[in-house]
Amino acid sequence: MNQSNRLGALNKFKSNERNILIATDVASRGLDIPNVDLVINYDVPQSPKDYIHRVGRTARAGNTGRSICFVTQYDVENYQKIEFFIEKKLEEYKLEEKSVLSIYERILEATRFANQVRNE
Repeated sequence: MNQSNRLGALNKFKSNERNILIATDVASRGLDIPNVDLVINYDVPQSPKDYIHRVGRTARAGNTGRSICFVTQYDVENYQKIEFFIEKKLEEYKLEEKSVLSIYERILEATRFANQVRNE
């Protein structure tokens, strides 16, 4: 996205015109984004400090929120580095493949919606 589109998307999110913001690591630092309830890490950050900055979006001004990381067998080392860095074992939530596939259609629908919004 060009800078104008990025700023437009951010402003729509801040004004509650949109309730989902999909961002890269660029959004993890230097942006004031209040009232974030949930951060979903599609990929596990390679740096524990990047993880802290990403999930810190949910803890601004005394607010609380939730963070979810999708972890594959290829991410375990980085995930363990994060746990070591924050000196805390992160809660594991496992899903069976059958459960994941049952919501796959909803994921496709959300992807179509996100692409549509991105192209506005």
